[in-house]
Amino acid sequence: MSVDLRTTVGAFALVFLAVVGAAAVGGVVLDDAPPETEPVASEHWQLDAVEPETVSEGGTVEMESDEPSNTVVVHLGGGTAGLGGGTSILPIEDADRPAEADIGTLGGVRRGVAPLTAALVESGHEVRFYGGVTSRQRLSTILSDADAFVTTNPGALSGPDADAVESFVEAGGRTLVASDPGGAGALTDFGSPFGVYGEAGYVYDMVNNDANYLSVLVEPTGPGALTEGVERVVLRGAAPVGVADGSASLATAETSRLSTTREAGSYGVAVRSDSLAVVGDSSFLEPENAGRADNGVLIGNVADFLVTGENPDVSFGPPTGPGGAVPPGGAVPPGGAAPTPEPTDPSGNATA
Repeated sequence: MSVDLRTTVGAFALVFLAVVGAAAVGGVVLDDAPPETEPVASEHWQLDAVEPETVSEGGTVEMESDEPSNTVVVHLGGGTAGLGGGTSILPIEDADRPAEADIGTLGGVRRGVAPLTAALVESGHEVRFYGGVTSRQRLSTILSDADAFVTTNPGALSGPDADAVESFVEAGGRTLVASDPGGAGALTDFGSPFGVYGEAGYVYDMVNNDANYLSVLVEPTGPGALTEGVERVVLRGAAPVGVADGSASLATAETSRLSTTREAGSYGVAVRSDSLAVVGDSSFLEPENAGRADNGVLIGNVADFLVTGENPDVSFGPPTGPGGAVPPGGAVPPGGAAPTPEPTDPSGNATA
């Protein structure tokens, strides 16, 4: 059967024109009468729904005590020169010579305790920094004239230095130890004579936190000098600590968990044993955290704790050389001065 080509082409053209015309008519109809839509019931872009909840800020560090001038020794467990340099704006002494405080600079280990040291100095107290084994003076020598001691890294204390601090605490010297996660062993070695210990791992909380599960919110467990006026504190990396014959001063909520076991529960993060106070975190002392929640109140309470009480009466024994060794002539026998050596008999070839 033959097909007329002209007939076929004509039929195709008619169908094409019909389709195009229908589409054009439909477009006009749609343009003239757009379909109505339901109004949006609520905003889809709600910042309140996507921003994490944070705590209030703007608190200040204030001391309540009116104690006369005390000397507080601060050990930072690192170099004493700030990375950002800076100008000394506070009368802070480094052992036996003036030094820059690095307060408000871009870096430097001293900046991490600036709110505490500033509060102490503004209240008329003296702050002296101890840089560890590189210092020109032994820690025992410095502590013999001190009233309080602070360390943010107990694991960086040498054996003789740790022994000196232990004697200082036993004599009533007020001492603050801020021990971050990872320092449980060093804290336990240092604090065991006073019933204080650290636990391995860190505490995190997916519910009660300051915009980050590692920035846990902690609360006082009861009244106490360290927690007076404190409702909640932010610790950005808290290590659990405990005391054998007492309870914690600050503890996490029941929703927190321990990294090593994943078990939920309330964990102690600050304790006190007489003249020794321990906090399982040093970040609360930093300038950027001092104004969060009641961190400033806690720092003020710590400062009051350090300068309140009887002056310690401590004796560190004979002087020691580097590493704790007794230098020649430094040993003193029990009972007083060394005995005078007996004269030796003349040799056989000596003349009378």
